[in-house]
Amino acid sequence: MVIGLFCTLTVKLPGTLIILLGAVLYGLFTDFVTFTPWIIALLVIISISAEAGGLAYRKYLTKKYAISSAFSVNSTVSHIAGILVSAALLGPVIGFGVWELIAGKTLLPRGNTTTQILVRLVGFAGVRMVCGAIMIMMIHIYIFF
Repeated sequence: MVIGLFCTLTVKLPGTLIILLGAVLYGLFTDFVTFTPWIIALLVIISISAEAGGLAYRKYLTKKYAISSAFSVNSTVSHIAGILVSAALLGPVIGFGVWELIAGKTLLPRGNTTTQILVRLVGFAGVRMVCGAIMIMMIHIYIFF
């Protein structure tokens, strides 16, 4: 379930569904002794709301931007990784300078838009993480004990 909680922070992995799968596997091993119908229904509703509603919320937050959310995440991660690699190969000052001359020209013109999308995606991931944390707390309180 903790792996599912970490997966809620990513854009593509269905973290709340992984948490729900963990609860179902626990139920299979214990013959669903501690499960009640309302807790199962509530976990399914939270999971579907977090995944389907979160997808719609993410599309709503980023619909007015010309850059996709995948480009925003990938370009930022690649940019930071490129700076680290060039700094390791050429030294911190020369490596940073060379990387900015080569790759910085393509990222900087879209920097504000990329940053705005990333901030919105962090908010989206936060909502999913809260849903996942609520699911884990409910599982621990009502199913494990």
